Amino acid sequence: MIPGIGQRIDSNDPSPQEVDSLLALFAQRRYAPAETLALSMIDRFPLHGFAWKALGTIRRRQGRKDEALMALKRAAELVPDDAEAHNNLGNALRDQYLLAEAEVCYQRALQLQPDFIEARYNLGYIFKEQKRLEEAETQYRRTLELKPDYAPAHNNLGNLLKEQGRLDEARVSLEAAIALEPNLMESHCSLSILKTYQPSDPHPAMLEGLKSKIGSMPVHARIRYWFALGKMREDLAQYDASFAAYKEGNQLQHALLPLNEVAEDVTLERMMAIFSKEFFAHRDRPSGNSRSPIFIVGMPRSGTSLLEQILASYPGIYGAGELSTINEVVMAAMPHGAFENFPNAVPDLTPEEFKRLGQQYSERVARLAPDAMHITDKMPANYYFLGMIYLMFPNAKIIHAMRDPMDSCFSCYSRLFTKQNLPFSYDLGALGRNYVRYIRLMQHWHAVLPPNTVLDLRYEQMVADTEGQARRLLEYLGLPWDERCLSFYENKRRVKTASSAQVRKPIYKTSLARWERYKQYLGDLLDIVKDYRNIEF
Repeated sequence: MIPGIGQRIDSNDPSPQEVDSLLALFAQRRYAPAETLALSMIDRFPLHGFAWKALGTIRRRQGRKDEALMALKRAAELVPDDAEAHNNLGNALRDQYLLAEAEVCYQRALQLQPDFIEARYNLGYIFKEQKRLEEAETQYRRTLELKPDYAPAHNNLGNLLKEQGRLDEARVSLEAAIALEPNLMESHCSLSILKTYQPSDPHPAMLEGLKSKIGSMPVHARIRYWFALGKMREDLAQYDASFAAYKEGNQLQHALLPLNEVAEDVTLERMMAIFSKEFFAHRDRPSGNSRSPIFIVGMPRSGTSLLEQILASYPGIYGAGELSTINEVVMAAMPHGAFENFPNAVPDLTPEEFKRLGQQYSERVARLAPDAMHITDKMPANYYFLGMIYLMFPNAKIIHAMRDPMDSCFSCYSRLFTKQNLPFSYDLGALGRNYVRYIRLMQHWHAVLPPNTVLDLRYEQMVADTEGQARRLLEYLGLPWDERCLSFYENKRRVKTASSAQVRKPIYKTSLARWERYKQYLGDLLDIVKDYRNIEF
């Protein structure tokens, strides 16, 4: 039996030989002839649930999301008592990020078959995506009660525990997944972030031993392998071999993510031309005494998570993490909701419209923590919207996290990000040029916005003088000192970023000048950013 298709046949159905042929083609990943055969079945047996289920599953494997969803909806209609059909439809809905609808399908599948392991695992995934963490954990643990050797559930439970700061438990779960499936690259990659490998550790030998097998793995598994291997070799001070692994992973990931740097350059020039000193001279900020949103911006891997963790340890401040809300609100205000119309359409916005956009953002974010005095939004790329933020809010606070570009850029290069939204980070040249664009825009904001609009905080100074910089941060926010800010690593709040493990530790200095271990490979990057390493605003 093939997962997602099954093999339940009724009378007046396609012949068993025909069904066996379709299942064999699917198992061999020969999706085109399998689809042809499924369509032939549907043509002759249009009310046959198995044929529709097979067609939808084949098209989903081909990445044809809309067509898969249509076929699997039809399958669930034709066989309403088939738990597998509802689970498959849930998968297709999840592919479209229709999470509430997918949840209904998984719940229906479990009503029909309470021990349906895949449906229960999938329901846990939906809860995790909806930030219903306790419910997600319950479903993963129930899955493992039913099937203790189900490696994907151990893996997802480990990642869930990592986000919650339960790092020891996370390591146990991820190691359990690897013990069951040594080739599960997602678990290796997640675990590599949580541990420091030692020569006596069995995992380095395991990872090195997998090298001969990765050629047959899907590209995303190969990418995770190389990043995990790079981190492991770095921990063992094998820096030449480490860089070779990082380079392999980055080259594979870079090939998957197109990047138009010419368009980025054009956009930067347009931004600086439109958001000029004259532009702001003729526009006032909205009035009001609403709660001050706190934006933490900067280059990725520059210390934004550390700053938010410190602030989230202060009573009354809620750390919301990386929110896409500003981007969504601003883009919705552009003609046709199109990104291409930003920032050209911005001069046409009235003061009332700027105020309305700020209110929309505040209302949406307030739902995350209705009782909080302040809410932090640490989406690093919000530096792009500082001109909009200044005009949307009467009293927004903007904290700019800075770090030596060599450390910031190499930290990006050595990390596989979970989202596909940082295409520049997988090529050293693109990384350096992106850093220059970012710092030029920050220089522009400092030049056109009033003094003290933005507070610049350097990671290196935060490491050297944590209390002094934390006091400076709270002073900028107009808040009295609180000692709990120095115990930020004891805060068990959810952290869903690449720094989820680091913020659970006290301040450490090992990440300073990390790039120098790889200096011989980073000359081109250094040439691009060298003039910006000690920049002052």
